[in-house]
Amino acid sequence: MTENKEYKKSPIKDLPVRLPGQSLRERIDYLVDEGLMPWVTITLCMIIIASIDWIAVFFNTPRSPWLFTIIAVLMAIIAVVKIWRTIKEIKPLRLGQTGEEAVGQFLEEKLRPAGYQVLHDIQADNFNVDHVLIGPAGIYTVETKTNSKPAKGSCVVTYDGEKIKVNGFQPDRDPVAQAKAQAGWLYDLIESSAGKQFKVHPVVLYPGWYVTASVEWPTVWVMNERSFVNTVAKLNSQIDDADIHLITYHLKRYVIARDKHAKAAK
Repeated sequence: MTENKEYKKSPIKDLPVRLPGQSLRERIDYLVDEGLMPWVTITLCMIIIASIDWIAVFFNTPRSPWLFTIIAVLMAIIAVVKIWRTIKEIKPLRLGQTGEEAVGQFLEEKLRPAGYQVLHDIQADNFNVDHVLIGPAGIYTVETKTNSKPAKGSCVVTYDGEKIKVNGFQPDRDPVAQAKAQAGWLYDLIESSAGKQFKVHPVVLYPGWYVTASVEWPTVWVMNERSFVNTVAKLNSQIDDADIHLITYHLKRYVIARDKHAKAAK
């Protein structure tokens, strides 16, 4: 029997929620597609054209390769510059993507068995939240900062409750302010969608780094991923299972609806 294709539709009712590091992965894919491949393709085409003219010269056919050769050389120079700049931009994105994926998997492995729901890469208008945890001890927004470490010497992140220093240097963007903004945004989103108010704890994680804090319970937690999991495991329960599922449900609805809207706008 011939199927009527007009009435076919996908069997998947809802889009999946986002993966760890998905924003960075999408940015890298864009840079590769828009920043690398066009210039590689153009340069190869010009080289092929120039080669054809040189072959014609070799076989004594009346053609001049110089124009295409000059164009090919110029395009190759431009392409090398463009490709170098794109690779330079991709490198820290790759590091950040790897960090978010590793932290995301670690949080799921350690905290899901303890009753936590873990969501990743929740998009807002001008930023994203790398990870959101909803569980018995509370709700947490997690900003992952994957900084490369020196091969030798100290590898320490210090935190005085307001400012972060990575091996003595302050980051260009203030992670503490960034984490506070993310937690405030998520608080408003949960209140508007679920109709309840829940405290949201902002967290900044430096995976693989040794982190010291001079304040015991600051507004924004700054830790490495293992210290964070160990700290959360020791806290008392504050949210019951019904509210955990309620909050998770509304956040997933938000993520799916936003992704659908983004796909429809393309």
